[in-house]
Amino acid sequence: MKISEETKYLVNEINDFSKSPLKNLYEVSVLIEIYLAKNKKEEFKKLIFSAKYVNGLKSVLGNKTINAGDFTEKIFNEFNVSLQNTIDLLKDMIENSEVKTSKHFTDKYFAMNQQSIVNTMELIDDLSKCKQFFNKFPEKI
Repeated sequence: MKISEETKYLVNEINDFSKSPLKNLYEVSVLIEIYLAKNKKEEFKKLIFSAKYVNGLKSVLGNKTINAGDFTEKIFNEFNVSLQNTIDLLKDMIENSEVKTSKHFTDKYFAMNQQSIVNTMELIDDLSKCKQFFNKFPEKI
């Protein structure tokens, strides 16, 4: 997929704003390009919101001081449901994209193996950074 100058500039702004660099620059660029070119602003906003929520749940689950079993189980269940929702939103965003782009996302994020889960969590972290950026600069979305 050809990435426009507008998208490149926006991704660079997000990357500069973030405390740590984006790990998936190409994929973030593709998702932003899709939302700009195909008028999928609302879908993109839902995706980055969901990603930020999953990232927050991951942080809660990773907190070693929380050990109430029932609470942890509820958070874990919510994490799984929210992760699947985020993956579904991601699939919706790339639906009807170029075959090469669709294949790239399918192979990297939707293969349902250990590496695809790791890749998805890294992309979710990047999308959370996008959400933080757009919260700070809402006029840029």
